[in-house]
Amino acid sequence: MSKERLTYVVLGIFLILSGLVSLVSGLGSLGIVVSILALVAGVLILIFRPGISIFTGWILAAIYLIFLGLTGIINFGFAGMGTVMAILAIAAGIVLLIRWPGFRHHIGFVLFCVWLILVGIMGLVGLGGFGVIVAIVAIASGVLMILNE
Repeated sequence: MSKERLTYVVLGIFLILSGLVSLVSGLGSLGIVVSILALVAGVLILIFRPGISIFTGWILAAIYLIFLGLTGIINFGFAGMGTVMAILAIAAGIVLLIRWPGFRHHIGFVLFCVWLILVGIMGLVGLGGFGVIVAIVAIASGVLMILNE
């Protein structure tokens, strides 16, 4: 398995579990696993640099995922972190979508970008009613990333 493929598989598993934890109330105990996967995905993105042509977008996504992972593992946080994370997610999603025209046909990647944007908007505006939509987008994105679609 290539390093880039490993990155997408870990990211895909994170997205699937993240979505399932949001949808299925009995899976809350998987929160630590989701946090670890977020941290690992963020680190893999930084180490293996998938899509170097849009490095800025991947850096923003990696920082978001690392912060997300640290929050769940060691209760990491600082004043205004929710706002910073929301802005990171929105910026990463937009930059990745704009700067990676060759992957517009990679539905899993596009859904990942949409997920980042939706998570960011929910963090800034507090649109809790979109939680199910965000969870479904996460699961779909994760499955398609793993399937390389």
